[in-house]
Amino acid sequence: MGPIHAEWLTMMPESELKAVCDIDENRAKEIASEHHVDWYTDYHKILERKDIEAVTIVTPNYLHAPMAIEAAKAGKHVAVEKPLCINLKEADEMIKAVKKAGVLDFYCENLCFAPSYSMAKDIIDEGGLGDVYMVRCREAAGVGVSPELKKYLATQKEPVTWYADYEKAGGGMLLSTGIHCITYIRYILNRENATKVYAELKTIMFPDERTEDVALVTVRYKGGQLGWIDTAISALGTFDDRAEIYGTQGTIFLDMYRRNPIWVYSQPGYGTIGASRFEPVPGADKNWSYPIPDEKRSLGYWHEERHFMKCILAGERPKINFDDGRASVEVVMAAYKSHATGNAVSLPLH
Repeated sequence: MGPIHAEWLTMMPESELKAVCDIDENRAKEIASEHHVDWYTDYHKILERKDIEAVTIVTPNYLHAPMAIEAAKAGKHVAVEKPLCINLKEADEMIKAVKKAGVLDFYCENLCFAPSYSMAKDIIDEGGLGDVYMVRCREAAGVGVSPELKKYLATQKEPVTWYADYEKAGGGMLLSTGIHCITYIRYILNRENATKVYAELKTIMFPDERTEDVALVTVRYKGGQLGWIDTAISALGTFDDRAEIYGTQGTIFLDMYRRNPIWVYSQPGYGTIGASRFEPVPGADKNWSYPIPDEKRSLGYWHEERHFMKCILAGERPKINFDDGRASVEVVMAAYKSHATGNAVSLPLH
């Protein structure tokens, strides 16, 4: 996601990209050369620069909190990729830091800015659905899992990716991907507080049972609404983002990928998921796939980044901020507790 953020920030009229940072010197040089900006391997050098007003943190989960807190202390407006952090203590420290420093805080959640998902919110706000009483949201990826892959992962002394490293990820795919849906449902329900969470989790791919790759979560909110979140990184059948919103006077069905004007069935595959902004998942382009011609904007990332820039210029707090990130992490923590105990968990957590 780092190179993608860098590209957006060079294209938007409200922003000027000044520098990039990566612990891999060659990677930092590569992206900096592409955009004609400075590069660093130590992010503290960026925080020391007076001409840099804002930073976007795109790192493994366990680094979000310490980096964001340091950025706030340095007087930088700060955006953080999902999840906000890996526990509620970190979330509270992040919120305290940005408030004390008087800087703006932005929690990167693309679903809230994706044109179709954002339009659903506009329709609801206009009263088009009456009172919303249930939202179902899912996010899956076409990674799949074979006996050979499971055997390979089980024989590795170290996790093959930080996503599979519990200490760095803080959990499994519910925290790293399903959290998209948790935040979006909160957005649709106008930040209604969650009061009860029940979850069932399953680990198919990773050797560590704490890094789940399948999750089903039911949430009850203060106003009585219900949320249903499911995620499965190991699901076959390409990427999948869908939502269903039910109201007393209407219903909205959302499908990020299958709504597209082009559907592809390819046995050999063709390299990427159409115009994907991401590194291709091996095999995800085989059989049925649903390329998005203008994925840069359709998935919401362009719009979220531009919202952050406009908020900085206007001196206004972003509409999706660290408070939303904390609330989403709280639901995930409750889900983990629910799975561990087999019981529904009441919120708030402490």
